[in-house]
Amino acid sequence: MKTRKLVIHVPEPERWEVAVANALNFLKTRAEGEDLRVAVIANDRAVTRCTACDPKLFQHLRQLKLDGGEIYLCENSLRRFEIPRERLPDVFGTVPAAVRALADRQADGWCYVRA
Repeated sequence: MKTRKLVIHVPEPERWEVAVANALNFLKTRAEGEDLRVAVIANDRAVTRCTACDPKLFQHLRQLKLDGGEIYLCENSLRRFEIPRERLPDVFGTVPAAVRALADRQADGWCYVRA
């Protein structure tokens, strides 16, 4: 089985729609016998949009999770913007540092795209 892995970096709040659309479109291209994996990792100001995202964006985030995508927020950025984990919808996981998570994924063969 052929595996393709894509990590999408979201550093700005206005880039969420592009990131999620790219992730969903990537998963839709799955061919028979192919394993597609996608992770969205957000940091910096992008995390500020995660406690009260609009319904349409939230619906797309939920769909991404249902389709097997992963969505992570940087804990360093959450602290910087004083966003407690309890205020986040359950679609989000966290990573201690987005820069490390992005580097680790790339070292493990994931392709990087910046939204």
